[in-house]
Amino acid sequence: MRSPYVAAVSIAVVVISASVLFKFVLDEPFAPQRPFPTIAEPGSVHSHTSLLVMIGNKSANFCAPTYMLRSQAVHFENSNCFVVHKHAKGITLPVFFQSIGVELRDSCLTIPSEGNFCTNDKNALRVILNGKEIPIPELAYYELRNNDHILINYGFESDALLRFKYNQVPMIPVDINKSLPPE
Repeated sequence: MRSPYVAAVSIAVVVISASVLFKFVLDEPFAPQRPFPTIAEPGSVHSHTSLLVMIGNKSANFCAPTYMLRSQAVHFENSNCFVVHKHAKGITLPVFFQSIGVELRDSCLTIPSEGNFCTNDKNALRVILNGKEIPIPELAYYELRNNDHILINYGFESDALLRFKYNQVPMIPVDINKSLPPE
């Protein structure tokens, strides 16, 4: 009588163990869904992205000389602290921020001159890219493109107010883009 019972329990243990192994070791969510962009040499592309970072109702100040021309691959220049100049393929927003000493993580933005801004029960860190809200982790896979418009907002705004803030992202001046080849 014990033999069929022991066999059934043994089979159940093997099935459950295999399920756990599949779920926690081999399951897709633990593997990257797509590769990160590969960064090419400076000079491989030339494009511009408009960027506005709002902390509450105040824009973060990236106009200081310490934020200008920090990298040949991607930078702010000529005291224009809203237009990101990209000179290498594969540049993402987190890569750009890293180049100027700013850290963007899943729920936190750290600007050394201004502080740490992390999602909590009162405020949220949100990103609007070309009019669409996207999860911050997606930025690691998104290569900046010419004429992108990005708002990073830390605060507690309704969707309507967030849209209003997004509309404040500066347009890229025509003279900056006029000599660029199509991407």
